[in-house]
Amino acid sequence: MPTAEAVAALLATCGVGLLAGLAAGGVRLGLGLPGHKALVWMAPLVAARLILHSPLGGSAGALAASLGTMAAGGHLAGAAMHLPVAVLAGGVLDVAVHFIERRCLAAMWAIPLMGLAGLAANLVMLGKRLLVPSLRLHHFLWTSGLAARCLSYAVFGLAAGLLGAGVGWVILRRRGQ
Repeated sequence: MPTAEAVAALLATCGVGLLAGLAAGGVRLGLGLPGHKALVWMAPLVAARLILHSPLGGSAGALAASLGTMAAGGHLAGAAMHLPVAVLAGGVLDVAVHFIERRCLAAMWAIPLMGLAGLAANLVMLGKRLLVPSLRLHHFLWTSGLAARCLSYAVFGLAAGLLGAGVGWVILRRRGQ
């Protein structure tokens, strides 16, 4: 049976995911590059998952982010039938954080690992885009091919993972954990 502290951590991570999803649905970064919304939804989720230590926080937070984006009129996870893909992407983050926590990795190892986890999670989200019948999203010319789309998702996932882990590590350090 989960403790009250574990339930509170999970709900807090879901709250961060929901707020990040609402922001991702409403904020227009204007980058015009595929996968760039990971900076808005994934980075806060990575930080929350590291800080709150909720074992399923990444999965639940990614689901909450997707639902929040839908509520704001966006399409982070696409249609409702694609929500499991977002949960899978969050699961990638959960596995990486679990590995970091279990091995008690230092920041110099944990932050790059979370960057790679963010890269993998954003590529999972690209998989959701491949399930959509049409890839007629208009982006800059160099991102029109599938390889360029994969590269863009990978770069933004890496950046979101690094950013979220860096922020999370700074907060943990200030709290003395």
